[in-house]
Amino acid sequence: MTVVRWDIINYYLAGSSARRYVEIGLQFGTTFNKVRCTHKESVDPDPQWNATSVIASDEWFATDHEPYDVVFVDGLHHAEQVYRDINNALNCIVDNGVVVCHDMNPPSEIMQRVPRETKWWTGDGWKAWVRLRSERADLSMFVIDTDFGCGVIRKGRQERIQLPETLDWSTLDENRVALLGLISVDEWLACRGK
Repeated sequence: MTVVRWDIINYYLAGSSARRYVEIGLQFGTTFNKVRCTHKESVDPDPQWNATSVIASDEWFATDHEPYDVVFVDGLHHAEQVYRDINNALNCIVDNGVVVCHDMNPPSEIMQRVPRETKWWTGDGWKAWVRLRSERADLSMFVIDTDFGCGVIRKGRQERIQLPETLDWSTLDENRVALLGLISVDEWLACRGK
């Protein structure tokens, strides 16, 4: 079974009664258009994408919002921005809400380079993910090994990982399961009901 980011988002939205969703980083709207819920918003600073809010994510998060059931983080793929977007998203979800992050498991070194050098690009947002796993015991975080890595974050409990001295490609490539909390699609499908 092929599972992609909107399948994951729709699964978490289906378990919510309020069904409020916001997408950080709209671009072509591919994910946004496949998400099923009653209230959808999008945030992107580039006016060509016709986001609900044409504004940078930092500015958008600084305004008041009703809490969301799912926040999808797929904006600027630079580690520091991803780190801010995730932390901001965690502050605007309902108690049982979910933050889903795209591009957390780059398949090649060149795809995660900043600045961008390739058509298919994940950026180095994985570094923000690893940093958060080393800092936050009050979260439950794992990356599903699909669609360049779909990270799922909920409020919960996890054992903090040791932050490596160097966060570079070789460190990720040699330790991706431990650093990302990487699980297969089959593992995710098996544990969804638990």
